[in-house]
Amino acid sequence: MKNQNSPERITIEDQSFGSHVEHWNLLTDQPATDVPKWLGLALDAPIMPMGLCKEECEMDAQSWLIQGPSKAAILLNQVIDVENNKPKAVKTAFPTFESPYKVDAKIERIICGKSNTQAVLQLNVGAGVAYAFDNLYSVNHLQYDKEQTYNVQFNGWAYELEAVSDHEQIVVDDPASIKHHRALNDILAENGGVAPENLQELLDAWEPKNDDDKEPVTVDFSKMVAYLYGETMGQEDEAWFQSKIVGKTSMNFMDNEYTLYDVTLFLEENQPAVLARIATKNQDYRNFEIGQYIRGNIWLQVNIFNKKQ
Repeated sequence: MKNQNSPERITIEDQSFGSHVEHWNLLTDQPATDVPKWLGLALDAPIMPMGLCKEECEMDAQSWLIQGPSKAAILLNQVIDVENNKPKAVKTAFPTFESPYKVDAKIERIICGKSNTQAVLQLNVGAGVAYAFDNLYSVNHLQYDKEQTYNVQFNGWAYELEAVSDHEQIVVDDPASIKHHRALNDILAENGGVAPENLQELLDAWEPKNDDDKEPVTVDFSKMVAYLYGETMGQEDEAWFQSKIVGKTSMNFMDNEYTLYDVTLFLEENQPAVLARIATKNQDYRNFEIGQYIRGNIWLQVNIFNKKQ
């Protein structure tokens, strides 16, 4: 079955997505022994999510997505290769958890593997574009519509986190950058903070009014919200971010405590904030507080359960 209104698809080699081994390393120091044991426990209390599918006949008959253990804070996902309605082998396995925050998004592009078991989605969230590993791709991929807006949830696994120092500054002394910075500030001030349609034309035409306009610019980026996706095709979900913590809680899984931070991925004027929940087991990253700015590297995932009504 082919969806005629599917978003743009780019198919790459499965190995281009990288290995999930480094992701499992965020949960255990002994993935070779712990993960097989955990996956067995997951099969003892399984869930088979349907995602956007309303009937089983809408799902891809060539694979099953099995999650578990049921009701666990972290779900262990296994995509199973199926032939004649019988399981053959595990295609891939990865951990997930849910965020409580829903964001409206459209799927602009799907970067998927040749085995059709995993994908990274390019998502337009209004305030910007995010790339995330699709946790439900194996059940949802026949349903995606480029015109449809979906309710999505972003969650991330933290590789590294650090506090952003107060009043971190950078001095910009390149003449072209100074001109661009001062021109942009002037133009936005003259237009009530809203970029006009002919912004580039106005930037090109702007000239310094006095010598002060040519002086180096000191930029304070300690309170900056920023998100940069990965540069490698198929690994755009490996992201860098800087953000303010707006929530903090914890969860337990296999006798380990995980700290959960709720952070702003995007914060644009006149746009709803785009929030994600990120998890870390690392004790060095447990003491950040609500209101503090942090930055680091995360593996960003997305769950898509519903269309926006």
